Amino acid sequence: MKPGSFLIPIIVVTTASLVIFSCSKSGSGTKPQITLTSIDKNPVNLNDSLVVHFKFGNGGQVGNGFFISIRNRINQTPPSDPSGNDTLVNPIPDLEGASKGEFRYALETNGYLSESTTIHQNDTIIMKYFVLSSSGVSSDTISSPKIVVLNP
Repeated sequence: MKPGSFLIPIIVVTTASLVIFSCSKSGSGTKPQITLTSIDKNPVNLNDSLVVHFKFGNGGQVGNGFFISIRNRINQTPPSDPSGNDTLVNPIPDLEGASKGEFRYALETNGYLSESTTIHQNDTIIMKYFVLSSSGVSSDTISSPKIVVLNP
C-alpha cells in the first residue's frame, strides 16, 4: 500500500461529514422577523398608555425568547431622572410552536414614557424594537415614528 492511499478516504469522509452537518441545520438559527403594524394613539396623553401592534412571522420562532424595547428621547431638555432605564427586556411566552402571529405591546405613560412631568414639557421619543429568539438569534431592529407624550 502506498503511504498516500490513507489520505484519500480521510478527505472523502471529512468532506462528506461537513456537507451532512451543514445541510442539516434546524430552524432554530433562522432570523425572527417582526413588523410594526400600528400605534393606537399618537400623541399619547399623560395618564394613558402607548399601545403598539406587531406581527411576527416568516422567520425563526419567537416563543420563549425576549422582546426588547429601547426608548430614545429626542427632546433637547435632559430628563429629570437621567438614571432611568431606556431599555426594557420582556420575556415572550411559549407560543406552542407558532411561526406567525400578532401581539400588542403596551407601556404606561407615567413612570416610563414621560420624563418631563415636573417641567410640564411634552416628550418626543422614538422607540426601537427587536426580538431575540430562545436560541439567541436577533431580528432586525425596527423603529417607531416620532411619538409625542403630552405633559400639560
